[in-house]
Amino acid sequence: MHNIKQLSLGYYVYHGAEHSRFGHMIGAMHLAGKAYDSIVRNSKEFGDFDEDETDRKTLRIAALLHDVGHAPFSHSLEHLLDDKHENYSTILVDHYFKEIIENAGVKPENVKNLILGAYSKPYLSKIINGQLDVDRLDYLLRDSLYSGVTYGKYDLGRIIDQLCVIDGHFVVLEGGYEAVEQMLFARYQMYQQVYFHKTKRAFELMLWKCGVILKKEGKLEIPSLNDLKTTDGQNIFLQRDDRWFLNKIFDNNNPTEVQIIANMIKNRKSYHETYSPTINRKAPVSPRTEPDNSVTVLEPIQNALKKNLESLGIAEHEFLIDMTERSPYNLTPYTPESEEEGSSIKIFYKNNHYIEPIEQRSHVVYTLAIHKPGMMRGFVIPSKYSVVQDYLESIDFHIPDREN
Repeated sequence: MHNIKQLSLGYYVYHGAEHSRFGHMIGAMHLAGKAYDSIVRNSKEFGDFDEDETDRKTLRIAALLHDVGHAPFSHSLEHLLDDKHENYSTILVDHYFKEIIENAGVKPENVKNLILGAYSKPYLSKIINGQLDVDRLDYLLRDSLYSGVTYGKYDLGRIIDQLCVIDGHFVVLEGGYEAVEQMLFARYQMYQQVYFHKTKRAFELMLWKCGVILKKEGKLEIPSLNDLKTTDGQNIFLQRDDRWFLNKIFDNNNPTEVQIIANMIKNRKSYHETYSPTINRKAPVSPRTEPDNSVTVLEPIQNALKKNLESLGIAEHEFLIDMTERSPYNLTPYTPESEEEGSSIKIFYKNNHYIEPIEQRSHVVYTLAIHKPGMMRGFVIPSKYSVVQDYLESIDFHIPDREN
């Protein structure tokens, strides 16, 4: 995990963002222990929480191991796996880490269930797998720090201090309401400004395209879930880090298109953005009362361009599409109670022993929940940018001049 970057090629844009998954996993483990301690302290007042040191250890181990199943370059190459990285993590828990976990007096099955959000104590599952889990609490601040931006900052100490379990529910005491609201908006801004930065995403899609081509050529050996149950499969998986993948794409025997993309990555030269929700904004016909519909407006533009790529002399590997459905990230900063039962972050009010989903009180959170962000962008290899520009001009969509 030391050699898998947390933000993939994000350091090509935010040059300090060279931190690894390892640091994030250690941070999540630390926060899991602090979260449990706060729950124990705050819940004693209500007398419905049984402290268990084994639960604390199990939480910390689950937080430490929740990301061990990641592919090289984190989310960017998750398509190389035959399942989600969380399921790879649980197979490793069941096999590779089993003896170590048992020697700590913890059941691997409980660690696995916490990672999947299926633990027998649902209020503890929320600490590892929920909308206020230690994974998110750590990566927002960590990614903000190393990226050198201020978008992802929020009052972590206040949130941890206000965690509690009431009537079997994982809640935040009312004193932590503002800090949680702040965290959710910070998450929204980090996705808009960092995780989905156009140049960062261009490089990630270039990595993705190399992986797609090499996998089709049979040149990438990634263990399956079943392989991971064997010692040989585990040893192979342990070698599958960023360095391994870069060596694969820089192989001179690769198909020409991979060599072209790999050379661009090596020289920090990205594909150019051709269309996006912000690249050609116009005044609305009527006063705006709802968030803009730019993605919907872009659909016919994208469809027309895709249909004409061949006639424009643009090869498949020279044009890459970025859409919400293809995103390695969940762009929705918050899911309301109505869409996924029990998923809401709940605020507890001591005065009348009332538990309330945060979106019922917060206008900001409610707005983020009901207006899901969308993304539709196209990236083209620099040498073909002018071709796309001319074509888009012909259908009255203007994009700025760029040098190759």
